[in-house]
Amino acid sequence: MTSTSCTDLIQPLAQAEESNAVPLPSVNYTNQDFSSLKTRLSLFIQQQFPNFSDFVESDFGIMLIENWAFIGDMLSFKMDQIANENYIDTVTQIDNAMRLGEIVGFQATPPIAATALFSATISVVLQTDLPIPSGLQVSVPTNGAPMTYELFAADPLNNPIFGQDIIIPAGSFSNTTIVGVEGATTTETFTSNGTANQIFALTNIPVLFDSIQVQVDGTTWTQVDAFTDSQARQEFRIEFSSSYQAFVIFGNGSGGFIPSSGSAITITYRTGGGVRGNIVTGSINFQRGFAVPGFDIFVPVAFTNYTAGMNGYDGDTIDDIRTKLPAYNQSQQRAVTGQDYVDLTNNFVTPYNGQIGKSTAVLRNAGCAGNIIDLYVLAKNGSNDLQPVGDQLKDLLSDYIQTVKMITDYVCIKDGVIVTVDTIVDVIVPKFFRKFQDQIQAQIQQALSSFYALSNWDYGDALDDTDVIKALTSVSNITSATVTFTSNDPNRFGDMIVTQYFEIIRPDTTTINIIFE
Repeated sequence: MTSTSCTDLIQPLAQAEESNAVPLPSVNYTNQDFSSLKTRLSLFIQQQFPNFSDFVESDFGIMLIENWAFIGDMLSFKMDQIANENYIDTVTQIDNAMRLGEIVGFQATPPIAATALFSATISVVLQTDLPIPSGLQVSVPTNGAPMTYELFAADPLNNPIFGQDIIIPAGSFSNTTIVGVEGATTTETFTSNGTANQIFALTNIPVLFDSIQVQVDGTTWTQVDAFTDSQARQEFRIEFSSSYQAFVIFGNGSGGFIPSSGSAITITYRTGGGVRGNIVTGSINFQRGFAVPGFDIFVPVAFTNYTAGMNGYDGDTIDDIRTKLPAYNQSQQRAVTGQDYVDLTNNFVTPYNGQIGKSTAVLRNAGCAGNIIDLYVLAKNGSNDLQPVGDQLKDLLSDYIQTVKMITDYVCIKDGVIVTVDTIVDVIVPKFFRKFQDQIQAQIQQALSSFYALSNWDYGDALDDTDVIKALTSVSNITSATVTFTSNDPNRFGDMIVTQYFEIIRPDTTTINIIFE
């Protein structure tokens, strides 16, 4: 159920909280490095062979000691590195993190394309429908690499309808049910060799989330997370590399059909994605001419995005995988506890309507409402911010929750509240460091960015000036600091901002004043 069908705010009985699991410490090879091993080998020789005293650096024995120390250093480092790469808490390579996820069926989220709503307008009303080809491309000027938007007819949820022309109806000046999706469409053709477990690597990267369509001899096959074991079906799986290159995998005849030898395999997919596609309203304006059916004339059509481009996502990083994988493994795709609801909701992603950024599950403090769970949600905005959840995303989340919740639970999806906070930092630095003002400013900004990282914050967390000052201790040149806050609530300001269970703090503007004394 969405928030519109649930009752208003009720005092909670309990709120989902993460378990205080002790993080796994990183294994390190302290006292196993070259210098330590050389010293220990020398001491060992002195103990075992007291008559040996020739420890001159140019001696042949010292050369052997150094060789053994070098070999020991390398072996020790590699063994500790391998041990660290086997655990999600200490893994350092995203390839290894993705492999750890595959063991339990978890797959990192690839990049997601930003979407915006467009209008198509003509200046003269026509007596016949004017078709505009699906997937019309427009280049968007950027400071970096070129960016492309493709235009499609939109369904009621503002999802693109692939392969269906955009129509300006007869008697109308415009069509506003057009969705622009950042990225470009590519089609590749392969030929099956008839063997089991065939894998086809797609050429272009990064491949967008949920954008791959596969046809075998003109028949569309279904993408699945795992092949059906009961009988072979027309199914395929997708795996991604750390650069989000996609690999299309077919079955072995027991789980998933094997495409017949010589079959034509056509794979259509989209590439692009990322926060760079999040454009502002009205930033795309262009005009194209299209032929009027049955007439030898072209009509100019003006296109513009009347909403901002939103929901672009760069794809999961290693930090995202570290956060998501334990939650995925713990919930097992079934919402039993309050934390299960939170974990499953936080991992909910859609290809065109955004993804959930933060949620909290609350049990109502009423005997007759013992099975009613209020799920407060906010959508992800870029990589480190939040925004209100759109109606389409709420509806899709509600449908998903119905498939994983306990049968006796009644879930109300409600809007979380963002408390935006301005931070004013006054620091005192010895005047000797005045020439390093820009570097100090950058270090303070970096410390604040790390402090306000979305992964460090949850609903109900209070903001205390002492916590910010503690975060600033990483800047070594600061002798003292004072921090004050102002928020979008005029009643909450000063050296502490307190939130309620459905509110979460996010930073707005930061002012840094450096005083040299």
